[in-house]
Amino acid sequence: MKSGTNEAESRAPRLSVGAPTDPEALVPFARRAEELGFTGIWTQDTLSAKNFSLDGLHVLSYLAAVTSRLRLGIGVLYSGRRNPAVQARELATIDQLSRGRLTVGLGVGLDYHRETLSALGIPTDRPVRRLIEGIGVMRALWSGTEADYDGEIYKFSGIRAQPDPVQRPAPPIWIGARAEPALRRAVRIADGWTGAGPAATEDFLDQLKIVHQAMEEQGRDPATFTVSKSVYIAVEDTEEEARRHLVPAFDRAFGGNPVYDASSMVDRVAVYGPPDRCARQLLELFDAGAEELILYPMYDRTTQLEAFGDVASALTAARR
Repeated sequence: MKSGTNEAESRAPRLSVGAPTDPEALVPFARRAEELGFTGIWTQDTLSAKNFSLDGLHVLSYLAAVTSRLRLGIGVLYSGRRNPAVQARELATIDQLSRGRLTVGLGVGLDYHRETLSALGIPTDRPVRRLIEGIGVMRALWSGTEADYDGEIYKFSGIRAQPDPVQRPAPPIWIGARAEPALRRAVRIADGWTGAGPAATEDFLDQLKIVHQAMEEQGRDPATFTVSKSVYIAVEDTEEEARRHLVPAFDRAFGGNPVYDASSMVDRVAVYGPPDRCARQLLELFDAGAEELILYPMYDRTTQLEAFGDVASALTAARR
């Protein structure tokens, strides 16, 4: 996508990549991803203290300075964790630094995080209302005029925020959602929906049917709404080799997680094996209606990034 243009202008299937967590690897990884022709690079707003991570918004600011074409995305910011006015300024700053390359992922977050957030003095009540009003507040403050907002949680008038984002009227907002009410809400209030990495292809396809139904019922033009999904992927010469690497990688990332069963995630959610096999699995998602897939390497990220290029070539050949 061109900087500063409407996100819906480019509808061809797109591949993006998840950024590494190693500070030393960030710049060479991002530059190589750009050279290989990937659409974007994404960070995460993780609340887990188990594995080392950097703040996703700061990483995007850092990467804005060393890339020129890659879209910069974060999936997903938890509603209520940041004041929406502060968040609007942070996001507009990244859009300015990147000259209009930001995509914003938002979601209500997971229940098990809320006890810790509450202990730190961060409001955790009414997460859905905070998501809805937070989006309204940010869009109002991005309007370029003195903004008014009259919500249940946030009320203000005559406030002018700066900087304005480069993308007008605002950077695209994609909502992370799984349950039917949340999927329908995403169609109603957002610019796109992003499916979770831990969601199996079958689950994603079921959720996508709800999204398509909601778009039809709400009269939503498909050209104004993007469907994407995060994908955990491992590319090796054989399925067995890929699986051997993935099992400990998922255990490191999700072992002990109260929501996800790490022991079953490889076979349930991962795309893995030789490039041709991975391409066929990704093609199933594209054929169902996904427009952008965000590929997350689980190990040896730099080596895997090169292998993703082979998958992209195989995917192009498969679509001919």
